[in-house]
Amino acid sequence: MKTLFTNVLIVGGGIAAMKAAIAAKENIDDVTIISKGPPGKSGCSLISEGILNGTFSDDDSPGLFFDDVMRGSANVANESLVKVLTRNAKDAVLSLNEVGVDFIKEDGRLSLSLSGGNSVARTVRVSPPGPGCGKVIPARLSEQLEKMGIGIIEGHSIVKILNEGTRAVSAIAYDGNEFIQIYFKSIVLATGGGGRLYRNSTNPKGIMGDGYFLGLDAGATLVDMEYVQFFPTVALTSYLVLPFIFTDGAILLNSKSERFIANYDPVLLERTTRDKMSQAIFTEDLEGRGIDGGVYVSYKEVPIEVLETKYKGELDFFSSKGINLRNEPLLVRPACHFFMGGIRIDDGCGTSIEGLYACGECAGGVHGANRLAGNALVETLVFGDIAGRSAAQYAKEHDHLQVEANDFIESLPEPKEGKDEKEMVEGLRELSWRYLGIIRSEEGLKKALEEFDKAERQLKDVEACDLKTYFELRNMIVVLRAIALSSLTRTESRGAHFRKDYPNTDPQWKKAIIIDREFDLKFEPR
Repeated sequence: MKTLFTNVLIVGGGIAAMKAAIAAKENIDDVTIISKGPPGKSGCSLISEGILNGTFSDDDSPGLFFDDVMRGSANVANESLVKVLTRNAKDAVLSLNEVGVDFIKEDGRLSLSLSGGNSVARTVRVSPPGPGCGKVIPARLSEQLEKMGIGIIEGHSIVKILNEGTRAVSAIAYDGNEFIQIYFKSIVLATGGGGRLYRNSTNPKGIMGDGYFLGLDAGATLVDMEYVQFFPTVALTSYLVLPFIFTDGAILLNSKSERFIANYDPVLLERTTRDKMSQAIFTEDLEGRGIDGGVYVSYKEVPIEVLETKYKGELDFFSSKGINLRNEPLLVRPACHFFMGGIRIDDGCGTSIEGLYACGECAGGVHGANRLAGNALVETLVFGDIAGRSAAQYAKEHDHLQVEANDFIESLPEPKEGKDEKEMVEGLRELSWRYLGIIRSEEGLKKALEEFDKAERQLKDVEACDLKTYFELRNMIVVLRAIALSSLTRTESRGAHFRKDYPNTDPQWKKAIIIDREFDLKFEPR
């Protein structure tokens, strides 16, 4: 098996990973980034809509931003992490100007929009706007990787982190053909979320919760895994209808042409948070007032001059698909979009395992029970930078340690082509959508856990299989079990976690659920 050495190993290819790599390289030599696809050209960062929050106006402040995040989180976000986010958001966003990222401006000043859950206009958008405009951010950051001479390993997945005592010291990578052992002084997990664990998802292929498994398997803990955000308004297969359009007048209609959202949030209406909107749309469909699993967005209420200027990119995109937004409604459905939970970190992105750091969607605690629109990308910027600097500092203070990998390699099934395991993957995705989705219940969650146990037994009995799919299944089963156990334990509804058998929020549950690799649960007051 080939062996490599690096000071800091960054796992992932999105914005958080690249920010971590850049920050680490600014503080130490020999930094390597490893990812399934090319950094900057794969993962969720590539399909983002380029919206970011920050305290840019005179009537805004980190304190007000903090209050909005906490309220949107159903008051269970980690306050310390939220303070880090809200205090550093503005500078993190503006730092993108230095690498060539521009934002929409009006009269020479940043154009600020009011996004769902925010009390003031604080959301900027990448310029020029349009579908997938956020891809310019990872593109510019990937250019920085090359300029700085950061090592890049593409087409590989980390399948195991090896420890020496309580310190992470080595990782095993696999590309479908061979294994590589990489020794590091510190490692940053920035692999994104787990959207593709669900049948309906806005996430691209490959976003399967790998980082959650790797962190848990290495001995770190997970937090808030019951909180999975579903984007309420997804058109076609993965086009995100952003909340700005509702601020400008668009409304939601059910099959009876009723503006139903007033029954779920009579104050904010369509400006409500994503969790409430997803639950509303899901319920409308469940009760027979949906349209093919979704509802309509009507653009008729948006002033035509606004529609044809501010949303020209959207108009042109849907026109190319044969849909005229000026005079016909757009069918939208909810889909799994974002994981609020993840690896439990401290303010420096450290975990309970020495030398192991996490950031971006791979980490949990920043968003609590629900993430506000515009906070995902800024989280990757703020905490990616912190993780990289923390990992570099740790690497400066420690040496490489040797650890044996043969036992792990010998425990694996023999590699061979196979389709049974791939069918198991799709079956698990269907199960998670049905039982771990927008609306949950004790009966469904227990059924899901039974099926996960069954899948695990099947996997253990496999003597030969496609190893890439084997690792995917192994990771899926562990992460989905963590979601199901956390969801079953939380006997209330809060934010994105909705239990139809416990539809109300219980003040006694103002605490976080922490889970370890033995699936033992602990609770932390919030």
